[in-house]
Amino acid sequence: MLASCAFRGSRRGLCSLASLFLLLAAAGAVAGDNQRSLVAPVERSGFVRLTPYDSLQTFLDEIAADSRIHVDVLARSRGGRTVSLALLNPPDAASGKQKLKILMFAQQHGDEASGKEAMTMFLARWASGYYAATLQNVDLCIVPQMNPDGSELGQRRTSDGIDLNRSHVLLNSPEVAALHELFLRWQPEVTLDVHEYGAYSRSWSDSGFIKRGDVQLGMLSNLNSSGRLRDYQHASVYPSIASAMSQAGYAFHEYIVGTPQDRVRHSTTEINDGRQSFGILNTLSFIQEGWKGRTPEENLERRVRSQLLSIEALLRYCDSHSAEIRDLVQAERQECERAAGKSFALRMEHVHRTGMLRIPVRLVPSGVDTTREVTPYHDVVQVTAETTVPSAYVVPAGLRSVIDLLTIHGVKTEPVLAERTVEVETIRIDSVGFDVLEEDSLPRPFTTMGRSVVTLRPGDLIVPTSQWHGLFLPTVLEPVGLFLPTVLEPVSMWGLTKYEPYSWLLQKGRYPIYRIH
Repeated sequence: MLASCAFRGSRRGLCSLASLFLLLAAAGAVAGDNQRSLVAPVERSGFVRLTPYDSLQTFLDEIAADSRIHVDVLARSRGGRTVSLALLNPPDAASGKQKLKILMFAQQHGDEASGKEAMTMFLARWASGYYAATLQNVDLCIVPQMNPDGSELGQRRTSDGIDLNRSHVLLNSPEVAALHELFLRWQPEVTLDVHEYGAYSRSWSDSGFIKRGDVQLGMLSNLNSSGRLRDYQHASVYPSIASAMSQAGYAFHEYIVGTPQDRVRHSTTEINDGRQSFGILNTLSFIQEGWKGRTPEENLERRVRSQLLSIEALLRYCDSHSAEIRDLVQAERQECERAAGKSFALRMEHVHRTGMLRIPVRLVPSGVDTTREVTPYHDVVQVTAETTVPSAYVVPAGLRSVIDLLTIHGVKTEPVLAERTVEVETIRIDSVGFDVLEEDSLPRPFTTMGRSVVTLRPGDLIVPTSQWHGLFLPTVLEPVGLFLPTVLEPVSMWGLTKYEPYSWLLQKGRYPIYRIH
C-alpha cells in the first residue's frame, strides 16, 4: 500500500475519486448562479508577500464553498502538513459528454513559489466565473502546492531531504506516491508540472548575459514516449502558447538547461520527474519553468502573472482541441499494448545537428534586454543503445524489493502458481563501467546475451509487456509495454540500477531478471 493514498482522510470524508465525481455531477446541475468574486491571497497582499501554508489552506476552504469545486486531501507530508487538490468542472452526467482530463501541480520544489501563486489566482478566477465561457470541455484537477514542508522552510527539498522531482520512480515520498495513485485512478490525458528556473547563474553571467524568459515550456524528450505526441506538442501546442505570451508582452521559449561554456540542451530524458514519468505512459505532459528572482518576492507580480497566462493559454488550447487530444492520447496508449518486438532506446544523448537557438537575454553588466543565439546548442536526442521489447519479463520471488515497487506502480503481473520450465533470454554482466550522459556519471554494464531454460517456482512473477499499466521507473500508469524495459534492463540509463537501493543488481554474473520472447 502507498504511504498516503489519494482521497483518504479527506476534508469532507470522501474516500474515492468516483464518489467525488458523483457528488460534483449532481451539484453541477444546481450550481453556478451564485458566483462570488474571489481574490487569491497573493493579490490581496499586492504581490508583496508569498502565500504561507495556513493562508493557502484558508483560501482553499473559501473556494470549497462553491459547489462546483471540491477540495480534498491528496497526501500528508512527513511534516504533518496537508497536500490538497481541487477538482473542477465535473463530467456532464446528463449528456454523457466526455471531457479532456488535465492534471496540474506546482511547487514540487519548496523554493519555487510563483507556480503555486499562479494556481491560486487561477482557482480564484474559476470560482468567480471568469472561465465559464472558455473552459467547457475540460475536467481539471489542480494540486497547487506539492511540497508544503519545503515551502515553509524556504528550501528546495522536503523536510526529510527528498527532491520530489526525483522521486517519481522510487515513489519514496508520500506526496509523489499519492500523486501517482491519483494519476492511476483518474488517468488524465494532459499533465502540467510548474516550476521556476534560476536566471542568475554564474555559469551564464560569466558569458556576459543571463536568461530573461518569463516562462519556458518543456515538452517530452525521452525517445520512448510517443513520437506523435512529441510532434503534436512542438507543431501545435507550443506555437499557440508562444503566440499568446508574445501578444501579452512576455518573453517565452522552450525550456533549456546547461551553460554556454559547455552546452545547452532541452532538459532531461530522465523519466523520474513530473513530466517524463507521465509522458512515458503516453500522456501529453509538459513542464513549465517561470523566472526565479534573486529573492522570493523580486518582481513577484510579473512572475505570477506570466505563469498564469501560460497556464491559461495551454488550457484554452486543450479546451478548443479536446476531442483531438483525447483521441490522440488514447490511440497512443493502445499502442503500448503492442510493444513486444519493437525497438526500445536504452541509452540516449543530446547532440548538435542543424538547430539554432535564439533566446531573450539580459546583457551583463549593462542590463540591456535583447536576444542572442546560444551555443553550443545540442538540439537533437539520438539513440546510443537499444534493444527489442520482449513479450514478458520474469522477476524471481527473491527480488522482493523489485516486486514491491512494481506493485506500488500498479503494474499488472501474473504470479507463477505451479513449478514449470520456460526458455528465457539471459543477460550476464561481465563488468561495469561508467558513461557520462546528460552531464551525469551513470553505470554502464558490459553484458553478454544468452539463452537458457529456467525453472519457475510459485512466488515468481511473469510481467507481460502487453499491458497498459506501467512498471516502475517512470511512474505508474499506463503504457507499461514501453515502460518495463526502462526499469528492468540493466543497460538502461534510467533503470533501477542507477539507484542506491538497487545497485546490487549490477553485480557480476547472471542478471537476476529474465526476458521471454
